Amino acid sequence: MDVAEPRPNPYCHGMQEHPSAYAERAKLSSTNASTDSTNLLPLSLHLSQGLAYTTGSAVGSTPPSTDACLAAFVSPNNVGLTAGARAWSKHAHRSQSQHVPPEEARKNAELSAGWWGTPSGPVAVINERALVIFWKVMNAATWRNLHWLPHQILVYEARVAEGYGMRWSQDRSGVQANDDAPEWIFRGFVEPMMEGGHDVGWRH
Repeated sequence: MDVAEPRPNPYCHGMQEHPSAYAERAKLSSTNASTDSTNLLPLSLHLSQGLAYTTGSAVGSTPPSTDACLAAFVSPNNVGLTAGARAWSKHAHRSQSQHVPPEEARKNAELSAGWWGTPSGPVAVINERALVIFWKVMNAATWRNLHWLPHQILVYEARVAEGYGMRWSQDRSGVQANDDAPEWIFRGFVEPMMEGGHDVGWRH
């Protein structure tokens, strides 16, 4: 009987899983690798999808595929700027140093750029560079989770170990059992969890 490979435990700066997450994930890894996912309990299915398990996790819900995330990210507005590029243009300054005078920051492009970099140039260039950030996060993501917001809004987030990441949302209000799942919408970028982060404009 084949045994499933141990599943890595999600990790992200400032984030914490439910106390039972490690044990539940180890239990799942010890089961037959060929177990049909349709027979898994909601929590086991949640963990089998590589998701973090927190007190607020939307256990029993299905995360978007990478293709669905990408489609939402590159959806253009009426001037051709993608949803991801537009969000980047609004968000990029949030990881820049809060303690460096503008004159000094301009002299030090690397410091001024922060984790996200600085959007500049024509629309096509900003779109292309935003797409690089999409893959920078998705390819290095160590934390993925699903949780609910009020009014039946399902949120999916992917973060790298340092805590930087992206979010998508799906409006589940009014959705019936046999309805097709609504499209995912790119919600924006997020910063690492930190004390006082909101005071300096960081979006957690």
